[in-house]
Parts: sequence; structure tokens; C-alpha cells
Amino acid sequence: MKPLPEECSVRNCMVDPSRIHYLRSIIEAYPGLAVVSTIDSAIGLVSIAIAPGCERDVRLILEAERETLKLSEAFFEDASGYASP
Repeated sequence: MKPLPEECSVRNCMVDPSRIHYLRSIIEAYPGLAVVSTIDSAIGLVSIAIAPGCERDVRLILEAERETLKLSEAFFEDASGYASP
């Protein structure tokens, strides 16, 4: 059995700004799964901190709701020039 990571993984996504609350409600319906943080509500940029071992569950939820949320992955560069999702 593979050991679980000790830290959360983070996914940055773009969603329809009017759907941020909907995304948060879906994710928070599963206690301990993940936490949704809004980075920029005007453009719908959110960050999802996923509990270790829950990445697959979050991925399945996001895939199922992709159309409703108008979801896409968000990539941006940090100060070192590294592009991260």
C-alpha cells in the first residue's frame, strides 16, 4: 500500500463567478475532503486544498460538475517562472 502524502495538494481553477458558492457547497458537503478558497471573486479564480488521499474524489466531483461550474484549470507563474496549476 502506498503511503499517504503528509500535505494537502492544491488545485487552482477558474469557475463562473456566480458558481463559486455552489462549488464551495458541493465540496463542503463532504467533511474533511477539501477546502475551497476564493482568490479573485470577480474572475472566478479559486484554490482547492485537497486532503491527502482525497485527490481522486475531488477530481471525480469536479469532472461531474465541469459544465455547471464552467470549470477550467488555472495556471500561473510564481516568481521563479515556474508555471503551476
